[in-house]
Amino acid sequence: MAMGIFLSLGWFVLESCDCDETKENSYPGFWVTCIDNKPTLMTYNDNNATVVSQDQAGNFNPSDWDCSHDANSPSYKGSEDSPPFQISTPSGPGGPIAKPHATGSVYAFLPQRILNLPFVPHVPPNTSPICSSSMPDVFQTNQLNAAVNRWHTCPFSLVATIPVVAAPLQVKITPDGSTALVTSFNNAVNFINLTSNTVAYTLMTDPSINPHGLAISPDGSRAYITSFNMNDVVAVIDMASRSIIATIPTAVSFPQGATLTPDGSQLWITSPLSQGVDVIDTLSSTHVFSLNINQTTDVAFNSTGTLAFITSTATVPGTVVEVDTSNYQTVNTFTVGNGPTDIKMSYGDQWLVVNNNADVTVSVIDLVKNTVVTVKVGGNASPGPTGISFVQ
Repeated sequence: MAMGIFLSLGWFVLESCDCDETKENSYPGFWVTCIDNKPTLMTYNDNNATVVSQDQAGNFNPSDWDCSHDANSPSYKGSEDSPPFQISTPSGPGGPIAKPHATGSVYAFLPQRILNLPFVPHVPPNTSPICSSSMPDVFQTNQLNAAVNRWHTCPFSLVATIPVVAAPLQVKITPDGSTALVTSFNNAVNFINLTSNTVAYTLMTDPSINPHGLAISPDGSRAYITSFNMNDVVAVIDMASRSIIATIPTAVSFPQGATLTPDGSQLWITSPLSQGVDVIDTLSSTHVFSLNINQTTDVAFNSTGTLAFITSTATVPGTVVEVDTSNYQTVNTFTVGNGPTDIKMSYGDQWLVVNNNADVTVSVIDLVKNTVVTVKVGGNASPGPTGISFVQ
């Protein structure tokens, strides 16, 4: 018996011997394979194949099974390297042959034992989360009080309130977890030391730059800041010197959101007040493409960066537009709630979570089932939810 995991194809395949077809439907939850040339009843629990019996058990009778051809079956040998498997059931004058070896011919049967990736975790009902100090903290900007709040997530408690320059908007953590960057609309970028929970440095920008959106490169060497005004630029910050080293003109007016592809090679810029989404090449710091999607607010990528999901408030209700990043063509459009703002891809690339600020709802897009569920998350009065974090 061979076992393989094919992550790139989204398959988990358990291969078996050529005799399985004769009794496959007789053992719900079990199957038969050949181990040491002996028919063996198997089961599958917790991602592991387990031997149940090589002796007669229940209605399992080893003498009903033929392992003599298993190792030399030409249809079986080497096929574990060529998923997915498409082997036809042999037929005779009276229809499909019930036993693969009934006519004396050799047929390989590879049972379809496939689980779609990503695996959906099983959470027992009515169970409370187990709190751990390893669970990440959440950072919340407080615009009215010119501060950033740091919260423990389990148990939920306030760790620190950190004063920053007025009108803080977005916060991101450096890849090494040492620093939080916070954009302040009033011409500043705040560098917070996460060991001491204090502002270690304040980068004051030119008065023509009103920092809003924020992205940090995967290696932590650069930060990108959108200026939410008619100046229409993205500022590039060198993290080592904590200084602005370049500004990149944008095609969109009032650039707001900034999202990097997983490899950091492209920066996608959104604007709720403009037509289009800018794609910027980070190596050359140049604009390379504009997508014709209006009134956009945020972007989420799948883990490989091959698909982008863009929220748009141009329609009522709002939409999420799925784009193929290799050719910038629209693949799909999902209808969500009113005024979609933030969007995040969950672990496993299966679910997208969208905050709908205008109607106080959250939409969850299931990319496997191609469905959308939108639910209320509080009262009916605006403002609705803003900001999304996954903590466990």
